[in-house]
Amino acid sequence: MSRLPTKTAALLAAGLLLRLASLPLWGTFDTEVQKAWSARAASVGVADIYGPPDSQLLVLAHAEGRSTLAGLASLQVPQTWFEWQGNRYFVDYPPGSVLALFAAGRLYSLLDSELPNGPLFNAAINLAPLLGSLVIAALLWRSTPDRQVGARRTLAFWFNPALLLATPVLGYQDTVFAAFALGAVLALMARRAAMATALVVAAGLVKPQGALLLPALAVVLWKEEDRRGITRSVAAGLGVAAAILAPWWLSGYLLSALDGALRPLRQTTLAPLGFNLWWIAGYAMDWTRVAPWPLARIVGLEEFQGWTGFDARVPARVALALATLAVAWLLASRLREDRRLIPLSVMLQVHGYALLNTSVHENHTLLAVILAPLLLGAWPRARAALFVTSAFLFANLFLTYGFGRRLTRQAWLAELRLSTGVDLSVLVAAAHVVLVVTLFVWVLQTPPGSSRPGRSALDAAPMPAPGHAPTGNDAGLRARGLVRRVDKIGAQTPERSLK
Repeated sequence: MSRLPTKTAALLAAGLLLRLASLPLWGTFDTEVQKAWSARAASVGVADIYGPPDSQLLVLAHAEGRSTLAGLASLQVPQTWFEWQGNRYFVDYPPGSVLALFAAGRLYSLLDSELPNGPLFNAAINLAPLLGSLVIAALLWRSTPDRQVGARRTLAFWFNPALLLATPVLGYQDTVFAAFALGAVLALMARRAAMATALVVAAGLVKPQGALLLPALAVVLWKEEDRRGITRSVAAGLGVAAAILAPWWLSGYLLSALDGALRPLRQTTLAPLGFNLWWIAGYAMDWTRVAPWPLARIVGLEEFQGWTGFDARVPARVALALATLAVAWLLASRLREDRRLIPLSVMLQVHGYALLNTSVHENHTLLAVILAPLLLGAWPRARAALFVTSAFLFANLFLTYGFGRRLTRQAWLAELRLSTGVDLSVLVAAAHVVLVVTLFVWVLQTPPGSSRPGRSALDAAPMPAPGHAPTGNDAGLRARGLVRRVDKIGAQTPERSLK
């Protein structure tokens, strides 16, 4: 990495100090859950943290003469329950997150083997997201050989109020998964399919939203890789999965770990604080059944079905599937001409999921905000897209938790939300519809390979086919020093894509 300018280095240092000062904050209630998981993993181990061993599950699967596959497919894996600080918990998050929390707990135990619940434990839990933020900043800095553009991208992430609120003020762990996800997007832009696949698998084994990268990965593999390339990519993904899952399959608890990774998909709430169409639908139900002008709340899927007569998951999944196909078609039809469609398609996928699906949480659009700075200097609508996605994320987080426990009272937030008559969170959810439509229109209206006037079009240049021979124009650019083989992501030259 080239030497940082003094002003940029000072700004980055200031942002780092702000993050370090926020590490001990109490965040949301999820921070308590993470500390419980961390304490259990660090003190007892991770092997049985999800459930019973494989041998026991296979016996249950074979009950009543069923085949192994049929039995496992229908088996309800018993959950491991444990107590911490007077409350009972079970783990319903992928193994990658458990490993990060295990490391945090072991680190904290070096200071106090009793693992008391206090600010230092908060700080230990928030260390992994801080490291994820540092990796994201480094990736954005190196995403282009243009130092000024790289600095703009990095600082747009580093001082984004929505991202500062999410991590570390509210204690979300999302930047760990987002660091892998950003790396995967950059690898896809660079035609490094095997590396991208490995990073997508890592992201998905840290946070379920890693699955939102799969459509873009599938399109790129289909359009650009031959059978050998696809085989290498699958092997790379399996290798990473085996490495992350090693503590479980080596100890005979793999099936429980896989079940734990899938548990977030079984949530039974309509819209658990994610401001989307189903948040509006739950509000409408309370308006008609309880009283006008209610405070929007989390509604159960069964309760909503009792009012409407249908399972909300069915239309939600149909709508999400259609949106996914539309985004995949857009990427497939323009991938050859414009590599910017890779991060843009993931951003559309993230917001399409967050708007249309059930069981969406308040922090589930964070990946779109992480990717948006990558388009600065390469897409005319980049600043506008960064602003609207950041504003929505900030509103969703702040109206849900403010600045977190011990800093913001829920009663004050309720008063703020009701001050507009219609719950302010419902108005933000309605604005989310406009945001998603606007993003899609902006992408459709962008000519292939165009860039902001006055900026170099190198970041948006078409990607050559494999084995492409240099043209006269390519040679002229090289002669003027404008094109060279680089190992930085962001500049797409006629010689090769970005690393």
